[in-house]
Amino acid sequence: MRKVKWGAEALSEDQQQPSKRVIEPVTPRARQNVFSLRDMLTLGKGSTAVVDAVRQHQVDHFTQIGPRVILGNFMIAMVMGLIVLPYVPDWQVGAWLALCLVGAGIQARRHLRLHRDRDYRRRKPATFSSATFGTALTSVLWLPVALWWFPELPQLQQLVIVGLGVVVMSTGAFLLVYVPPAALVYTAILTLCGLVIAGYVGSPEIAALVLFFSIALTTASLFIAHELFVQTKSRIQLAEMGELVDLLRELDAPGSGGLWELDNELRFTKVSDSLAFAVGKTPDSIAGLLVFKLMDPDGRFVNMSSGMRSLFGHFRASEPFRDVVVPQVYTDRWWSLSGNPFFDEDGKLLGWKGVASDVTESRTANADAMGAARSDPLTGIANRLLIRELLEEVLLGDHDDRKGCGLLLVDLDRFKLVNDTLGHAIGDKLLCEIAERLEAVVEEDGHVGRLGGDEFAVIWKGKTDRYTLSGLAERIISEVSRTVTIGAANINVGATIGIAIGRADSEREDQLMRLADLALYSAKSNGRGSYAFYERAMLEAAEDHRLLENDVRHALKNKDMKLAYQPIVDGETGELVGREALLRWHHPTRGDIAPDRFIPIIEDAGLIHQIGDWVIREACEEAQRWDEKVPVAVNISAAQLTGAGLAKTVVNALAVSGLHPNRLELEVTESVFLGDDPETLSSIERLRGLGVRMVLDDFGKGYSSFGYLGRAHFSKIKIDKSFVRGAAGGDQQCVAIVNAILALADGLGIETTAEGVETEAQADIMRDLGVGSLQGFLFGQPTFLGENVVNIGDHRRDIVA
Repeated sequence: MRKVKWGAEALSEDQQQPSKRVIEPVTPRARQNVFSLRDMLTLGKGSTAVVDAVRQHQVDHFTQIGPRVILGNFMIAMVMGLIVLPYVPDWQVGAWLALCLVGAGIQARRHLRLHRDRDYRRRKPATFSSATFGTALTSVLWLPVALWWFPELPQLQQLVIVGLGVVVMSTGAFLLVYVPPAALVYTAILTLCGLVIAGYVGSPEIAALVLFFSIALTTASLFIAHELFVQTKSRIQLAEMGELVDLLRELDAPGSGGLWELDNELRFTKVSDSLAFAVGKTPDSIAGLLVFKLMDPDGRFVNMSSGMRSLFGHFRASEPFRDVVVPQVYTDRWWSLSGNPFFDEDGKLLGWKGVASDVTESRTANADAMGAARSDPLTGIANRLLIRELLEEVLLGDHDDRKGCGLLLVDLDRFKLVNDTLGHAIGDKLLCEIAERLEAVVEEDGHVGRLGGDEFAVIWKGKTDRYTLSGLAERIISEVSRTVTIGAANINVGATIGIAIGRADSEREDQLMRLADLALYSAKSNGRGSYAFYERAMLEAAEDHRLLENDVRHALKNKDMKLAYQPIVDGETGELVGREALLRWHHPTRGDIAPDRFIPIIEDAGLIHQIGDWVIREACEEAQRWDEKVPVAVNISAAQLTGAGLAKTVVNALAVSGLHPNRLELEVTESVFLGDDPETLSSIERLRGLGVRMVLDDFGKGYSSFGYLGRAHFSKIKIDKSFVRGAAGGDQQCVAIVNAILALADGLGIETTAEGVETEAQADIMRDLGVGSLQGFLFGQPTFLGENVVNIGDHRRDIVA
């Protein structure tokens, strides 16, 4: 299938940049073309971080030998001064030597400070430009000898001056070869002196000889400079590789573009040259800088980048980390960082050591482990990790123009049915087809990724108004809903979409993902095949749900939830024939919370088995203490019917309490049969085998099927309260439905109960229709036993003989 293009693949040729990694080994065949003349002669920045690192090493070497070169030149200047002194005015020689001494002193002092004073080196670093300019200033001091004094000298002294000039020109050019521009400027100025002297002598042959010597000297200097560049690169590589290998072994990191070290205050103490120049700085300018200031100078990107928040969190907690990917602010580069803290014998933090790699291209190229870790192996599109990074990249890139982006979470409808009926192999091919369709819709205006399972994500970089995004969502739903033919199977699935807008809804990728997920949840609740935009109310509802879930956990831990019991009476006599156990929760600040509010939270939180088991045990123990030997009814959810755990709980509760099995009724709603799951029927049969009575609650509410009534063998069905109200209100359809239910129950030998009876009129109509038992506020509200209970006798019907 066609793979989505990211990173370097999606860039134009002008936009593609080489990855800035640690210096690669140089083979003999490649040595001659490692560095170009521009790399060696330019006064500005080098073409790559590697070139910059080598040039900085060369400059550092230049500043180390500089004082010795200056001292040698000054000694030769003194010799020349003694030679010309008898033939030129004393004050000229004295002034010239004084000028030479001042110039040499200034240059020597600067070189020594660069070598010894880190603060000075950070403020005024040595560069190719400064070294060349300083060399030019000192070189012009030789001009007075050639321009003014040479014609005044006898022939013998002229020959000595020429000889000294050749020595100065040769030694200077070779000693300054660490900075080729400086060596060339030095050679050029002394060549000018030689040509001036040849002009005074009036010899074209000498002028030609000077030019030939200058060209030969320049060629040799450049050749030596190139070899020095190659050797310096090799030394840098060997030094970094040795330290890098040890650190990579310690961190178990896959690769590196440079090394870094921090002190216990998180200030840089060391940065490898290649890494420093790759981020546009020098090692000296980084030394002493807080890591937070280097990575996020303005402090405004940390809230937008999950990678930076994670990294800074590790630093503050003094925890090791590995392969944390962060953006380089104000650029399009991305870095992977790994680091370890190190401590003294007393456990005090001494500092950090780590490695860094430029992963801008590799994370999306799928050419190595970094790219493979960000690619979905099934569809070839971006996976969850890369989608989050791409979303963060778009948000960071749009920070200044405030354009924003759209995030669409796409969930496939009916995909589980495909897997269950046609198999996972067909399901996998379907996912690949859906990925291609999404790419075709988005084209070059965004990114498509698979978050996992049947959920996809689309990062939209086009217009983000609701009209545009609505159109995009509708096109996606339309494309996904088209029939997919795989082999002989024609497959139809749908899509439900949640949409959040970057900038407008949030500037953080993690929050934007959450908001889009909330919108997706809302869309699902509104019906499959639809889409929804994030609204503020969704977050407020989710936050309230989260807080309530925390309160639910706290209530369960402190046993703040209790069971209340509502009576069930005989339809004809009004005698007590049972009680239903109902879970109640009085919140300390919210008051009484309705069961339909907190029960779904218990189910979502995975606590239904814990609380459900407790309800069954508590109800059995309570019922065993009753004087009336009537049944107790307990509601169970569909989640409790999975597996054999519920049967074990019932057996244990009956054994501990001593309650007879036929006094325990377990109520389920019709929704448990929605999936027509054989395991549900098996679980119900296991419970019936224990002797307990199974009750079908809320019958007729919307999922009724006569088929499962026979297969599940219920002992009782409870008629939903909506039919009770409707029948009492004169709705003939409700009366007909109740009659049909009673006829069905009578034919199957199933008892009936009408629930939600609140008025005498409702009770009368249910009695007249022939309902066996009644339940509702008319006969008593759910009450904690021991408290005042409604006198059921007040509602007994007089039986006329």
